[in-house]
Amino acid sequence: MPKPTKEFTAKLQRVRKLLKVRKLKGLLLSSRANFSWLTCGKNNQIRADVEKGVASLWVTSKTVELWCNNIEERRFREEETAFLPLDYRVYPWNQDEKKQWLPKGAASDDGAYGTLNLKDEIAVLRFSLTPEEIIRYRQVGVLAGEVMGFVGQNVEKGWTENQVALELSTELVRRGLEPTVILVGADERLRRFRHPLPTNNKVNQTVMMVVCAKGSGLIVSLTRLVHFGPLSVDLRLRHRACLAVECAMWSKSKVGVAAEDVFQSAVTEYNNQGYPGEWKKHHQGGPAGYETRDYLAIPGEKRKLVKDQALAWNPSITGTKSEDTVLLTKDGLEVLTPTPDWPMVKVECGGREFSRPDILEKR
Repeated sequence: MPKPTKEFTAKLQRVRKLLKVRKLKGLLLSSRANFSWLTCGKNNQIRADVEKGVASLWVTSKTVELWCNNIEERRFREEETAFLPLDYRVYPWNQDEKKQWLPKGAASDDGAYGTLNLKDEIAVLRFSLTPEEIIRYRQVGVLAGEVMGFVGQNVEKGWTENQVALELSTELVRRGLEPTVILVGADERLRRFRHPLPTNNKVNQTVMMVVCAKGSGLIVSLTRLVHFGPLSVDLRLRHRACLAVECAMWSKSKVGVAAEDVFQSAVTEYNNQGYPGEWKKHHQGGPAGYETRDYLAIPGEKRKLVKDQALAWNPSITGTKSEDTVLLTKDGLEVLTPTPDWPMVKVECGGREFSRPDILEKR
């Protein structure tokens, strides 16, 4: 059996501490996010349209078992989890024997089989990323940023939103990433909808591209805008105001600060910029990682930001938006999703200067 890696051991300690505090016999992890987290970036999904995967991890104070049906066993043993020190328990594909394997005093991440649902408590274990996860996250962010830059430089006036989405998806898959969200909104659809799913609407002047991409289980989010022809004064002002809101949230994002306080910093800056009602039209983002957002920053959200946590704030003002995934370190914020050859603008906030993506103007 392979020896446990430092990352796997550290995560197992977090789980077993929860077992001890909760006085549990064991914990069953079946969700995509939790499986990827504990297996150091591996995948238990076959279908992308369900959250629960085809394999589960059963963790006790002594062992870690992978439970799956006979269809999946060989692939997991030889490829997906071959490097992990796991015991395997296998059942026929036409039966589900997990219920009879679970002892009294078991918990899970989804409440399956009548177990105690500890979804929220398990999620907390993922918030502070390990050094190994940070390395993988940087790689995912760089690749996603490359895709956004490539498509932004190549998109042409007259393309449909679906064509833009095709290019984004193709380039992500080419780099080994999975598109989990692709939004493309052009012109009037951009101004009307905060979540513009791509259509055959053609790009005339302005197009917004939104990507959420997954690699090694970790998800990055980023948004960029491209404009053909001279940029209007109104759109430029709106975008700069949106950047100011984002930078206010960045300035507030420190270890130990409650998410509700970051949210309030956004509301205040919307007011300062002259767009007081815009925050009501879309959420402002939140901590990220193995989920697109682990939770949203909203009024009353008391959870506090932690060291080495990923954040994806996404303020928007009608017609524009700003979004990147960043890492909250002891030294401040690190942008995980840089976009090569993209025009940047300096934004001052709280005595600090931030470099943020401008709207790419094309002739």
